[in-house]
Amino acid sequence: MVSLCVAAAGYGACGALAAPASGGWTRPVQVSPPSTVSLIDPQVASSATGAAATTFNEVDLDVQATASAFLALAPPRGAFRAAQVIPGVQEVLAAAYSGSTLELLTASAPRGQPCCTTVQVLRRGAHSGFGHPQTLVTNAGGGATGTLVPLVNGRMLAVIAGPQRLWASEARGAGRFGALRGLTHPGSAPAAIAVTGTPGGGSAIVWTQGLGGSLLGAGAGPGATPSRPHTLLTVASGHAIDGVQLAARPDGLTVAWTESWNDATGGYHSGVLAADVANLGARVRARALSASGEVASGLAMSGDGGGAEVAAWDVCAPSATACALVSRSRPDQAPVLKRGKRARVPAVRWFGAPAQLGPIDGGQSPALATAVGGGSVIGWLTAGRVALASARHGGTHFGAARRVSGGFAEDLELGYGLGGAAVASWTQGTVAPGVFASVLR
Repeated sequence: MVSLCVAAAGYGACGALAAPASGGWTRPVQVSPPSTVSLIDPQVASSATGAAATTFNEVDLDVQATASAFLALAPPRGAFRAAQVIPGVQEVLAAAYSGSTLELLTASAPRGQPCCTTVQVLRRGAHSGFGHPQTLVTNAGGGATGTLVPLVNGRMLAVIAGPQRLWASEARGAGRFGALRGLTHPGSAPAAIAVTGTPGGGSAIVWTQGLGGSLLGAGAGPGATPSRPHTLLTVASGHAIDGVQLAARPDGLTVAWTESWNDATGGYHSGVLAADVANLGARVRARALSASGEVASGLAMSGDGGGAEVAAWDVCAPSATACALVSRSRPDQAPVLKRGKRARVPAVRWFGAPAQLGPIDGGQSPALATAVGGGSVIGWLTAGRVALASARHGGTHFGAARRVSGGFAEDLELGYGLGGAAVASWTQGTVAPGVFASVLR
């Protein structure tokens, strides 16, 4: 199964660009009515004006051809309204704003067939309905995933991962996407994937394929689409890369991943590693983030583009149902200005000491978002409830967590947009679950 992490708005991995506004999280709104079928894969986005969106997919696992997708919107400084069905769409793979235009990466199949073979981009203006979709892939295959990444030069990058291939395409603003670039050979299925934009308007993608023995990467400068992949790292025999994260820095990229293996006695091991990457054509040198002997998983990482980054993961004892959430932070590289002197760029520093943020439910991963000129927000599930905590810009520690949901929450999605709004969305409930959303204003 493909695992994809997106760096929203072009800088941090699974993060974003905007500074948190004053105030707090709005009261969670149930945007969907209670459902008797599965509600999955919520996506979130917000615009430069503070408008917010969340999408989710509704599917009866016994009759998958009847799958449908929904969209809920929140106006600037307003709360979410009830979700509406998206005509002709079975799944939303990703959502992002290009200016005031909401772009959705969608997947569908011919009537009466389970999703999905065709991947399209569907646009919705701030004061209009949906326009005509643009088809990107017609043979994606079932189980396709994807992401949309707004870049700082006004462009948008689309990355699509099918069971047979990885593709990328780029568009200028809310315009049409260009030709697809195949980043793997046909039949080479990607596994874990991470995508980010870079401060200059370029983009980068890293991924694994097959059994996860190697980490590959491809990048491009402003106005170009990533191509010409290179092998960045090959792990030891018997080891596998399970998850990948990516963040942009002034001097390159930071890539982080979880690596697992079994020892000679059959004992299971899993650790978090990271490396600074000057360019995607060079081999990388790995450094450990998690402590020796920890069984670490669920890695998330985000950055602000200036070098400030946060990584978080969970540490579980064998057979544990509750695990510990651990984070590590590193400071930014913003130039230091002194009157009458040339700006000085601080030396690159590594991640600081680990901090425990509290218990996290077993099998769950944290969600992270970091803002340029602001701080970071982290969300996770503890005792079946959504917990959210924040750290100030330049701070290395998160404050006290706030629980914002009822019980039996799942599928937490968290992100910023180009404005001042952070958005959180999740599913909640058992017999008749619903989708809930909240905005940080």
